Amino acid sequence: MKPSVPFLFLISIPGVLSFLYQLPSRTKTHPKTFQLFMNVQSDQSNTNAADEETMLPNPFDMRIKEIQAELKSMGVSSADCFDKDSICNKLKDARSGAIPTAAINNTPTESTDNTSSSTDPPKDEEDTKDSNTNSTPSNNAFDPEEYALSIRSLRVKELKTMLAERGIRWGTMKEKEEMVQALVSYQEKAADFSLSGQLTPGKVTDIDGESLGKELKPGAGTPLLLDVYAVWCGPCKMMAPELEEAAKCLGNKVRVAKIDSDKYPEWGSELNVGGLPSVIVFDESGKEVDRVEGALPRDKLIELAEKHTK
Repeated sequence: MKPSVPFLFLISIPGVLSFLYQLPSRTKTHPKTFQLFMNVQSDQSNTNAADEETMLPNPFDMRIKEIQAELKSMGVSSADCFDKDSICNKLKDARSGAIPTAAINNTPTESTDNTSSSTDPPKDEEDTKDSNTNSTPSNNAFDPEEYALSIRSLRVKELKTMLAERGIRWGTMKEKEEMVQALVSYQEKAADFSLSGQLTPGKVTDIDGESLGKELKPGAGTPLLLDVYAVWCGPCKMMAPELEEAAKCLGNKVRVAKIDSDKYPEWGSELNVGGLPSVIVFDESGKEVDRVEGALPRDKLIELAEKHTK
């Protein structure tokens, strides 16, 4: 005859109570079992930390400014990073805990600011006003620190090529960092000269449609002399060396550029180009002020541009 269910339940209760009573001693008696349990818990916590890390963006996909901001928020300096690889690896180490991080506390600064006179405007506001007043749109697109980091990873031979293309003599430069700083200085001047950062004083730049759009926005300090051409156009080819010579003479007084009407037909329509080459002059606000259709010699190009310089 089989025992009833209540009878089985009563038999099992003493066994369960005995097991629970002996559990602490069994744990001490079997340290391997206890250690296995602790390892499982540790693995779970490590898995959770790894999941959190995978949710963060890959440092190599981030901009340098974003990487620097995250490192700063973690209290880690990036001053010893000289290229993008090194700063990306530093962020990975900081995230994984290989580098000790410290939270940045701004409370003392706030208390110091609160002690200042209420009649004086905050220093940050004054600095913001000054920067807004003195800055131009051309400076917003160029970050010297980011540019320096991007070219430090290049080889010396590549840096020499970049210097030569920009007409910078590198013969007396013995250190790689000298070449980097020379390129940074050159690019800063180009950013001040050109709204897109693509045009260079004394040179003709073959620009794309996006760059031309930027150059025609208000805020430039110089007029723009634009040659609308086509590669199959004979007169355009004849005028090309004349335009190069004119650009050298105009220097930093006039921005000189050309755009291929076949590659960017929308600009041919936008500018109502009827014949090639078309030489168009725009003032500092991006408004068309002069136009000539047909090839022009060097002197005529200079005369056309200088009419609209201040």
